[in-house]
Amino acid sequence: MADPENMVHTALLIIDIQNDYYPGGAFALDGAETAGERAGVALAACRRHGVPVVHVRHESVAPGAQFMLPQTEGSRIHGDVAPMAG
Repeated sequence: MADPENMVHTALLIIDIQNDYYPGGAFALDGAETAGERAGVALAACRRHGVPVVHVRHESVAPGAQFMLPQTEGSRIHGDVAPMAG
């Protein structure tokens, strides 16, 4: 991990690691499980070192959308990188 004094403007962005991209999801992607596991390792390291974490979650409200629908299990952030309370 880098020197904390040099990390003043550092944060981990976790973007679109959501259930619909995993096997069984509405738009499963090859490698989603591996990507989620690796992101989980990075997330744990950042939490240990006090690096801020930002979770970004996609939802589609476009007419005819097939995945990432609001308030569905598929649009939720996957457990590999689940946000902490607060």
